[in-house]
Amino acid sequence: MSGQIRILVVDDESVTRLMVRRVLLDSGYDVMEAEDGKAAVASCREHLPDLVLMDVRMPAMNGFDACRAIRKLPSGQLVPILMLTGLDDVMAVTLAFEAGATDFITKPINWALLGQRLRYALRTNRTARRLRDSQQLLDRAQRIAQLGQWTLSMDGLTLTCSSEMREMLGLDDDVALDCDALLQRVVQEDRPRLAAFLDRLQSGGGEEPVEVRFHVGQGMRHLAWSGSLSLDDHGRPKSCFGVVQDLTDRRDAEAQLNYQAHFDALTGLPNRVLLRDRLRTAVTASHRGGTGFAVMELRTNAMARARAAGGPAAADRVLRAVAEHLSGLLRERDTLSHLGGERFVLLVSDVNGEVDAGTVAQRLTEAFSNPLVVDDWELLATVHAGVALYPADGDEPEALLRSAAAAQARAETECARESGYRFFTEGIQERVARTIATQVALFRGLERGEFELHFQPVVQVTDQRCVGVEALLRWRRPGVGLQMPDTFIAMLEQTGLILDAGEWVLRSAIASIKALPISLAINVSPRQLQHPNIANRLLRVAEEMDFPPSRLEIEITEQAVLHDEERAFAALHDMAARGVRIALDDYGVGYSSLHRLKQLQRLPLHALKIDRAFVTTLLSDTADAAIVRSTIDLCHELGILVVAEGVEDDSTLERLSSFGCDLAQGYGIGRPMPPSGLGDWMSNSRFGSLPM
Repeated sequence: MSGQIRILVVDDESVTRLMVRRVLLDSGYDVMEAEDGKAAVASCREHLPDLVLMDVRMPAMNGFDACRAIRKLPSGQLVPILMLTGLDDVMAVTLAFEAGATDFITKPINWALLGQRLRYALRTNRTARRLRDSQQLLDRAQRIAQLGQWTLSMDGLTLTCSSEMREMLGLDDDVALDCDALLQRVVQEDRPRLAAFLDRLQSGGGEEPVEVRFHVGQGMRHLAWSGSLSLDDHGRPKSCFGVVQDLTDRRDAEAQLNYQAHFDALTGLPNRVLLRDRLRTAVTASHRGGTGFAVMELRTNAMARARAAGGPAAADRVLRAVAEHLSGLLRERDTLSHLGGERFVLLVSDVNGEVDAGTVAQRLTEAFSNPLVVDDWELLATVHAGVALYPADGDEPEALLRSAAAAQARAETECARESGYRFFTEGIQERVARTIATQVALFRGLERGEFELHFQPVVQVTDQRCVGVEALLRWRRPGVGLQMPDTFIAMLEQTGLILDAGEWVLRSAIASIKALPISLAINVSPRQLQHPNIANRLLRVAEEMDFPPSRLEIEITEQAVLHDEERAFAALHDMAARGVRIALDDYGVGYSSLHRLKQLQRLPLHALKIDRAFVTTLLSDTADAAIVRSTIDLCHELGILVVAEGVEDDSTLERLSSFGCDLAQGYGIGRPMPPSGLGDWMSNSRFGSLPM
């Protein structure tokens, strides 16, 4: 390319201008530079270049305004202007063409294609200059300069193709092609686009080209269609004439170059460019109300060991094995990238807090506790991970990558020769480790039978006789002691173990009280209630143990129905229709109110349990007494029984009786007790139901 061709490079980033200058000088071009839109317009006014390569986003004057200003200069309409835009910046491309741009080049710049795009733009410009005296001639020249041509009859039934076009379509003969047969060769999702293009031409509605994919043999070809309506001597429509261009090689090359620009050649994983793009997407999604995410940097010594033992080829095989091993541990929506050497970076989507991220990091590091199998040999390696959380450890991609790298370096130092992970924020590490250890202990506790049930009696207020018990879950954790539900129920829900634990509670409770003349109440958590098959799961257990549903009561809190009311209501109505009683627990705390109770009439409630906070102060606080009394009256109006929790003495029980309360439970009646003590209590307590 002759050095007389001058190209003006416009970009506010000096590094970008320097890199473009080097590429263009190596290609034989003269290069001018401008650092913003105003400088570009001034340079064009003084020395109009042969081509302008201009960034969109710049201070002082952006690329769109600069493009419009250049087009207003003498001869400015003829100079090619190529705009630099982001890969996914569709709006910028649209605005660029509206401002008068000739073409656009996507960022990051593909240096291998840059020279070709410039030569194409310059060649097109030379053609335009030669043919500018006749725009009609230019349009026809651009259409005819394709590889094949066609004519469509005005009835839209037949298409006559040139030999070049028949070859593109894989046709062997020279007969006219039926349009229906033509459409059958088109990739199904592209058929409406080609049909609309042909209809538009016949109606004189426009000549906008269309690119369509065709099935040809075992492959597929990309054909760009353009055409126009031909008129007879009287100005009446005669036929549609057009040309096609085979873009298959170009599209394949673009796809290959795009793959090479975004994926690592050795592992096939996303590279730094694609990782940054997905990080930006994750930040944007989080800003729009999505969940958080985590960035993890992982390094392993597997490649170094393999290189020392078997050379570079062995190291490459191990690297691919590590990448495959890590990928198999992740979800499809997560992004594992390879940034060179032994460095991997993972974007973990939909992270609901630090524990989620810690669980993933621990799973990845523990996955290398066993030897890595590569071909016919095994390799024991360590992996160290650093975890950065968005937005706590950075609100931009680069900041998150730096934080993850710093955490990974600390993991290598502190974990020494063992695999391990560290958070960027040090205070998180111990907290997450404790939580994950508790989660593991819960899982093992279910397997090892560390859970046990205690039962608290429920008595009728009128005759003070026991009519039922509430089953209360306890965890006798080794080395810690007996744990109350408030220390582990939330974690059972987070880990999904609540469903198995719930079935164990029901099965064990039925086995303990089945022979006694009392009913059984169990608590069902919000997570259990959202399970689509919860009613069948619970009733299947009752049926297997020959326990009548009429003796079973499900206790729920108001929070259990707030997340997905329709699903919760459907499950509760299903259970109620099959004989199970439904009770609303902890009434009076949180969002509960008389107004809310009225809204909850949609629930098939059998009973409502007034929280102990109101019952324990019943004798000393007139306001609480009024609340308890009004709640009892309202429930009776609605046909709902009332259970008072937290009854500590006979005086409170007598006051509840005067209010008309139906049932009561509390330490003054009976403390929660193991199954072994329930029978004795039933026989010896004044509240018991068994004969003395």
